[in-house]
Amino acid sequence: MHTIRFDGKTPGAAECDRETALLAASAKANVPLNHRCGGHARCGTCLVTVVEGAEHLSEKGAAETRVLLALKADPDQRLACQTWARGDVSVKY
Repeated sequence: MHTIRFDGKTPGAAECDRETALLAASAKANVPLNHRCGGHARCGTCLVTVVEGAEHLSEKGAAETRVLLALKADPDQRLACQTWARGDVSVKY
């Protein structure tokens, strides 16, 4: 079991028992994380900043990398729709 924590306008946390997408965990935690494209790595509205636990996150795929480059995102920023957690993680949105 691991915990994914969200810090923002509506903070929350989700307890997850397997690898979980950050976007799915935000819904489980009742955290209103934007995702205009429906989680398909097209818009960048689900951008989060990883505060802790980056080592527990999936590698960046081609679609996520393309959007992050277009957004000129910082290295510690990820798309919640494309990022899967395997352990305790804390993000800001």
